[in-house]
Order: sequence, then C-alpha cells, then structure tokens
Amino acid sequence: MSPPRSGRLRVVVDGSNLATEGRTVPSLVQLDEAVRAFVEENPGADVIVVADASFEHRVATSERARFKEAELAGEIVTPPAGAIGRGDAFILKIAHRINAVVLSNDSFQEFHEEYPWLFDPNRLIGGKPVKGVGWVFTPRIPVRGAKARVVKKLSVTLPDGVAPTIGTTLTPVKATKTPKKLAKVAKSPAKAVKKVAKVIEQPKPLESAVKSAPKMVEPAAKVAAKPADAAAKKVAKKAAAVKATKKAVKTSAPTKRIEKEAPAPVKKPAAEPAVALRRGRHPVNPESDFTSFRNSFKIGAKLEGEVTAFTSHGAVIEVKLRGAKHVECYAPTTLLGDPAPARARDVLKRGDHRMFRLVTVDSERRIAELALA
Repeated sequence: MSPPRSGRLRVVVDGSNLATEGRTVPSLVQLDEAVRAFVEENPGADVIVVADASFEHRVATSERARFKEAELAGEIVTPPAGAIGRGDAFILKIAHRINAVVLSNDSFQEFHEEYPWLFDPNRLIGGKPVKGVGWVFTPRIPVRGAKARVVKKLSVTLPDGVAPTIGTTLTPVKATKTPKKLAKVAKSPAKAVKKVAKVIEQPKPLESAVKSAPKMVEPAAKVAAKPADAAAKKVAKKAAAVKATKKAVKTSAPTKRIEKEAPAPVKKPAAEPAVALRRGRHPVNPESDFTSFRNSFKIGAKLEGEVTAFTSHGAVIEVKLRGAKHVECYAPTTLLGDPAPARARDVLKRGDHRMFRLVTVDSERRIAELALA
C-alpha cells in the first residue's frame, strides 16, 4: 500500500471503530492486534491511534488501567472533552493536516463536504479479522447518502414562510382522514333511503300479488292481506335500519373489533455457544460455572488449562473446576510471549496442559483472558 503522496506512509487509526469491530463492547486487546497486524503488513508506517473520550469508560473494567497507561505513554490519543464532532472530527482533522491514510470501517458521511479527499484512492482503508487468517486490510470508498437525507429533512417551509435551519423544532401535523369503513357507512344511508322510497312510492299492486299467488281455499281478501302485511313489515324493517345507520354516522364512533388473542409462541431453550470466541454480546459460559470460576480465581492468579482450539488471534483454553465443571477462556497471541508470536500454534499445541495467568474478566460475556505463565 502506498501513501497518498511520496514519502513515509502515515496512518491515523480510528481506534474506537476497530476495537468494536464484530463486537458491542470495545476491546483494547482487539485494537492492539489490529494495529500490530497493520504495522507488520506495512513496515515503517507512522501510526497514530485515536480513540473517543468515552473509550476508557466503555472497555472492560480490567482493561481501563492498561488504556490509561497507553494514553499517558502517547500510544493512544483522545480528543478534548466536549469536542464538536467527537472522535471522528478529530481523526479527520489530523489526517488532513499530515496528509495521512485513515484506517477505519466508518464512512464519515457527515464530513464528506468538508473533506472530499476521503474519496481519493487509498485515503480510506478498512480492516476486519478473518477466522484462521487474521486481520485483512483493504482500500475503501465511503458510502454516500447522508447529505441527501439532511436536505430532505429541511426541505419544508415554516408557517411564516421562513426556511428552517438545523436546530429548528418542527411539529408534524397529522392530517385527518375519514376511515374507509366510516366512508362506506356514510354512503350506505343514502342508498338505503332510496331503496325504501322506491318501495314506498311504487308498491307492488295488490292485484298482481293476488294473480301471482297460487289458488288457495282462503278468501280473496285474506290472500290480498298477506302480501300487504309482508310489504309493510319490509318497509318498517328498512326504515329502522336507516335510522340506526344515521345514528352511527352522526356519533362517528368506530366499532371496536374483537380479535382473538393468538396463543403465545413456545420458546425453545437456547443452545449454549460451542466456541469461546463467539462474537457479539452472547455469553460464552453458563452463569453458574462462570460464577464458580470467579470465586475460585482472582486477577493475577495462576491456573492450569488445556488447549482445545485455535483462532486467528489466539487459543481457546479449557479450565477445569470442581464437580466435573469447566469454563472456556481465551489466550490472545499478544499474551503468549514477549515478543508475541505470529500465531498461537507456534507456542501451543492442541491437548497441551500449560500454566496460565488470569489477566482480565469480561463478566458480560462470561469469558476470561489468560496469559501464558
């Protein structure tokens, strides 16, 4: 990878971004691995690592002292408290001043207009850890779109004709719409009234009713009375329906729909994770087993563990507890020697029983980091 201009490659690392890649809680160990991998791939690069001012409070408690040491030693730089734009603006300002490459998976969309050089070749580099391979870095092009969304939000006019600016509070006004059901109900009374009027104005002649009726033993008057009674009942029934419909439209009270409650879905028990380094916030070990581990070992304690698996950045160590219980721990390559080996396989073998030292504990994910004693 070549620098934007001739001379030594200078890189500004978005520490908060790389430390949180594939995770929800930033890891100082992961950030250290990413920087070491990039320097190994680009020997002689001049690297500046920048982290948000809140980074110290978001990492695991066990990593805060190590972060403070790195900050005091100048290995990590944080922006001044209350800086506008926070860490992103600070990163881009440094990169702009020294004409440096930015190592981040962020697109910095709100800064595209201020720093158009983000779209220049090799000015933005992304990186991700790949299982079995390690960190892989590649040039990126920022994702556009933020500017268009901002314009769309502000493309309105206030009641006094003044265009709003950033910070102006806009109160949406909900349009009153007549529900489809009420619209149909509102139309139905007119149709019903027309039908009733038609029946009243043009009743079927009694003579035709008598002619169409089958010959019966009853007197002609009785036969003629039956169709008349039926017509009267029909007219009264429709009139009552029209009256009820008008009342419903006048009150405009929508009918409440009674819906049957769907049976609650049966939750299946979640399966325990198979590998200790599962990404995200998912706990690695069962809570009871990890509690027993915390009660048995303190930070700095030495313990024996068995190497059960390898990852791109370290090894999975199984530590046995009382009662045939065990927990899975993680030994990163940065804690397997001084200098650290390129791979955990260079110093460990599957099935090895080695002595380790407890370095950090992540209570949220129920996993501990070990160093080779």
